[in-house]
Amino acid sequence: MSTAALKVASRDTVSTPSTEPQPLPKSNRQRLLAYLAPHKGILTTGLLCGALASLVEGGTGFLFKKFIDNLGNSAQSKFLVWICVGIVALYILLGVFKYGQTILLATAAQRVGQGIRRDIYAHLQKFSLGYFHRRRTGAIMSTLQSDAAKVQNAAMLLKDAVNAPLAVGIFLGMLFAESWLLTCFLLLAVPGMAIAIQTLTRRLRGLSQATQERLGNMSAMMEETISAPRIVRAFSAEEREIARFENASEEAVKAQLRSTSRSARLGPVVDVLGAIGVAGVLYIGGMLVHDEVMTVGSLSAYLFFAAKISANVNAIGGIKSNYEDMMGAADRIFADVLDVQPEINDVRDAKVLPTVSGRIAFENVSFAYSPETPVLTDISLIIEPGQVVAFVGETGAGKSTLADLVPRFYDPTAGRITVDGHDIRCVAMASLRRQIGIVPQESVLFSGTLRDNLIYGRPEATDDEVRSAARVTNIADFIEALPDGYETRVGERGSTLSGGQRQRVAIARALLADPRILILDEATSALDTKTEASVKAALDTLLKGRTTLIIAHRLSTIQNADKIVVLSQGRIAETGTHSDLLNRDGIYARLYATQAKQKE
Repeated sequence: MSTAALKVASRDTVSTPSTEPQPLPKSNRQRLLAYLAPHKGILTTGLLCGALASLVEGGTGFLFKKFIDNLGNSAQSKFLVWICVGIVALYILLGVFKYGQTILLATAAQRVGQGIRRDIYAHLQKFSLGYFHRRRTGAIMSTLQSDAAKVQNAAMLLKDAVNAPLAVGIFLGMLFAESWLLTCFLLLAVPGMAIAIQTLTRRLRGLSQATQERLGNMSAMMEETISAPRIVRAFSAEEREIARFENASEEAVKAQLRSTSRSARLGPVVDVLGAIGVAGVLYIGGMLVHDEVMTVGSLSAYLFFAAKISANVNAIGGIKSNYEDMMGAADRIFADVLDVQPEINDVRDAKVLPTVSGRIAFENVSFAYSPETPVLTDISLIIEPGQVVAFVGETGAGKSTLADLVPRFYDPTAGRITVDGHDIRCVAMASLRRQIGIVPQESVLFSGTLRDNLIYGRPEATDDEVRSAARVTNIADFIEALPDGYETRVGERGSTLSGGQRQRVAIARALLADPRILILDEATSALDTKTEASVKAALDTLLKGRTTLIIAHRLSTIQNADKIVVLSQGRIAETGTHSDLLNRDGIYARLYATQAKQKE
């Protein structure tokens, strides 16, 4: 396959012409409705509960009317008792319907939110490092949390969009049945009444402390993995991260549903604000009662129905703003994440890379983050199996970028890279990355146990293999001295461990994965002398028999490298051993002399 063809295949954003008719793209509203579709049974039942609640409320108004109209009739005392029993029964039934509506719609809303968050999180795992460099972590977290939370309210918005107009229709019919004249006056007051009620409406309190804790745990886990995409991809852990996220998300959903259930049991909130909107009809209603056009019971029922209408008109008034807010969040989710095509993908029919010896060849490789800012230009280099090669250069010379091309964190914009003769763009990324181990300058650990972190690159590792890797990297004594040993929790980003301990855990993690190729971002540059010695000993064990690429910051640590590659302005300026390069008195010699003076 040609380089040009590979370049196109690696970027989903490039499309090829097709003569076949293409389906019209769905609007974001249609795509959002697709998240509701799997829960249509729950939604329909919840909306039905809301409609039945409105009918029951109408029945209570009718009973109030009968009760008031028969208060002065002593012969109807038994009838009044039965009216009271009926009112209690209807309110019990009303509570059941309202509780059912709240729980069912909340369940659908939470499941919609869970589905959206799962799709966002899973899609994020497909992106190259470039996406995370272009977008701030906070913006990504906002999409996962804030925007997803707004979109999940689509289920609750249906309650106002469907049940509120239906309730208005039911109660409006009852108003006309009681007095068409009074109803005409009332309709004139509806707009002002809705504005007044909306102004006075207060929001209910947020989630309970337990729910916030679950959401906090989920957010911390998301931030960990999103801030460490290199580690996740280096160990081909995308699917495991998705599964781990689903578990945390499931716990958050359950906590939110428990919170909603508790609040729903408190009973429906009494709609007293509607009294403001119907106050204007009291005078006219009183005159009608005085003229015996209406009974006192009819006026009472009328005011009851009017108050119910005012509450539902208020809900209808908020539909537009809530809808726009929700769709704004949906637009951001689709535009910023779900519609963004991964830049790096497996080509069609990508083959599994067999176990390699570790020969790496860069063939006229160039790379740029954007066309106007080239980073690497025409890099040609061969690294033989088992060689230790160090990349040296000033900040911005392209050392880290060159190493990042090997596991396909980025793809070259020109040229190609082969491993044992296989173009890395023609093989499955997971099979390539499984044979590459990475030890970064600042080791990233996840907030599980020590064992979880050690087996991150090889989940099937046995306990004996884990202990063996720990012994070889000089960390077994420390771990086994802990009360919980390998089951000790390391805290967020390994916060309970020292820098040297984190580095040795990272080295043991790479050793346990048994890669054929290693990429080291000089793992000892930030350590004190004593800790550095122990980490170096662990690294010496890790390097044996493996092709190793070292991103060098301190030149004193790479004197024994088989080859040193000096980069300058994105090009190879010099190559050779430490002694060869010193004798040439070029860039490397000047860098070495400068660092030697700084140590004095």
